[in-house]
Amino acid sequence: MFLGFAAPAKAADEAPPPALAQPLPAAAVASPVEETPGFQAVRTMEAPPPVAAPVVISEPPPAPAVPVVAAPPPPPPPPPLAAPTPAMSMDAFSMPAGWLSALMLVLGAAIAGWTGTVVAKSLYQRDEDRRLAAVRSILGVELEARRQAFEAVPVPPNAEAGVSFVSAVAALADMDTGWRAAQASLHLLNDKQASHLSVHYSAVRYVANFVKGQSFAAALRMLQANRIGGNPCPDPAAMREAHVELAAAFRGVDKIIQGLKG
Repeated sequence: MFLGFAAPAKAADEAPPPALAQPLPAAAVASPVEETPGFQAVRTMEAPPPVAAPVVISEPPPAPAVPVVAAPPPPPPPPPLAAPTPAMSMDAFSMPAGWLSALMLVLGAAIAGWTGTVVAKSLYQRDEDRRLAAVRSILGVELEARRQAFEAVPVPPNAEAGVSFVSAVAALADMDTGWRAAQASLHLLNDKQASHLSVHYSAVRYVANFVKGQSFAAALRMLQANRIGGNPCPDPAAMREAHVELAAAFRGVDKIIQGLKG
């Protein structure tokens, strides 16, 4: 009994479902699009595209905050141009400026000239002092040598020392190299020292010339007497006179030497 009831039910389940509507031909579907103006066909819904898995992107660390610099204020507007002043006022201002420039130039030139003069005088004075020290040193040494040479001159009337006397006086007169070298610098000495030096050297030169002349006269007398041998010496009286004159020339030499060394 149960099978009889189940069979119709199974048959009912296996029967095909009733058709709800007949499919329209393709021409009937497409005809409204072609024949009816302004008709829009209904599009079938397409399946949505597959959604891809979300990609996790690591966010970068936040950048440090940049300090916001305030924009500089706009430049102020240029001041209005001043009205040109009259030409007379410009001349009035330019003339004192020109005089001031000229005054400064004159003052600078005066200062430069004064400074140059002072420097030149100091250099000249330094050179003069150096030359004076050299002249005093040379003449002091030479006079000391002449004084010692005079003390070594033999005293007449020593007949054996006649030739030595003539030679010593001649050599003493030739010891004037320092005196001749100092001729260009004698103005640096005081008048008293220069005059004493001139008298001393002139007196010694005069005595030497006198002794040489007397010796030459004695040589002529020997030739006239046809004497062979001996020395042409002056006579004792002439040698004594020459020695006295020579001593007078060296009388104040010590003081001159002390003045030159001082």
